[in-house]
Amino acid sequence: MSEALALKKSVTIPADLLEQVQGLNPAGNLSAYVTEALRAKVERDNLARLLDEVRAEHGPEDPADVARWGQILA
Repeated sequence: MSEALALKKSVTIPADLLEQVQGLNPAGNLSAYVTEALRAKVERDNLARLLDEVRAEHGPEDPADVARWGQILA
């Protein structure tokens, strides 16, 4: 996505969280950090939605299959 399409918004961030972010990224760009975090959150939400759709169509996952695939993918 192009930075030219970026919009400026105001957000409220708890002071302790902002301090943690600044500690992790002392010379960094706060907007870039927040953008990366929001992209990650959107990706997780989209994956959760997809998983809900798969479960609705095919039922819940088998714990044995989850364990087996966890070992394969580890």
